[in-house]
Amino acid sequence: MSPATSLFDTPVLPLSAADHYEFKFIGEGASNVVFEVTVRPSHPCDGQESRLMYLAGHLLRVQKDGTKAHSYGELQEYWEAVVKPLFEPEDLIQHQLIKIEDGAVIPRLNTVLAQVEDARRPDFRGSRVAKAAYGMLVEDMRERHPDDLTLEFKPKWLAQSPNAPASAARCRNCAREALKHHTKLNGYHTAQGATRSHRILCPFDLLTCGSSPDALSNIVAHFSSLNPLIRPQTSVPAQYNRLIQWLQTNTMLPRLRAAQLANDHSGPLCADAHDPKFQLAMTLRDCTCFVRIPADPGLPVEAKLGDLDKKNWAAKLGYWQAIERRLIEGGYYESREVPRVETDCQLERGLQFPKDAKERGNRAETGH
Repeated sequence: MSPATSLFDTPVLPLSAADHYEFKFIGEGASNVVFEVTVRPSHPCDGQESRLMYLAGHLLRVQKDGTKAHSYGELQEYWEAVVKPLFEPEDLIQHQLIKIEDGAVIPRLNTVLAQVEDARRPDFRGSRVAKAAYGMLVEDMRERHPDDLTLEFKPKWLAQSPNAPASAARCRNCAREALKHHTKLNGYHTAQGATRSHRILCPFDLLTCGSSPDALSNIVAHFSSLNPLIRPQTSVPAQYNRLIQWLQTNTMLPRLRAAQLANDHSGPLCADAHDPKFQLAMTLRDCTCFVRIPADPGLPVEAKLGDLDKKNWAAKLGYWQAIERRLIEGGYYESREVPRVETDCQLERGLQFPKDAKERGNRAETGH
């Protein structure tokens, strides 16, 4: 693993002469926007070859105006010093700072946002890119070939919340999903007195695909709802089989679970907002896993974790604690809410945590 580096040790790449580039909107979150950057064919010279070298295979991530997120310098330092040492290099989306030298770049990006305004999520419309000296070059995990198979998902809480009741019939993620769905019901009751939630991913199933056919079936069903090409009847058999093999044998998700457990022994209700371990645990519970299965059988399956940003923990702790109290007091952990929401949580199905998943987690934790 690479040693922690300061901001001054972090490579900074220049992005200048905005008229030499084309920018394409790719996606956004509450605090960031992501663009694809390509060099215009009309500018083949003037040193553009070197720019193409570091832009190839990367996306440009920039911060939105008016957010309370940490600066990109702080985010990069945190990732280098705290997150990166926990994983193998191939398990992480790689990123680095890029200096935005040209004052015309940000206005160009905002023009692109204005052009796609109607296609943006309603609550994101009107937001714009902040004036900043740095953006971030992020490894691009989209398809490299038209027939590559890709998906992304959030592993969430891979172990139970330390604050969950001993009689819990749901994991923390499934309890949270039940609360979200129950809130939307607004008193609606089905004839059976229960309602089935939209298909959600039970994180515990991710860790038991190698020993439980039910868990594997549930995960594949969830993934196929995200990408229809993952269904056995529509996917390329070789790619489908490689996805199944990855689900059954990967060590990245057990390693993520081990890191979550190692950094939070008391849960949100007993946490200190200034405890760096709890802060890290919550970052690890909100990351995204990106998977790419190349069409070329000679290329390896790639699975990487991203969105591992340092969070504004002091501002979020009250929210996390309020959610935990609602899950406990509302009976969502114990599946006692009325009307009851069916989540198909592994705990509700009465499955035991398989020995091989524990062993994989232990190997990930010890590095063996």
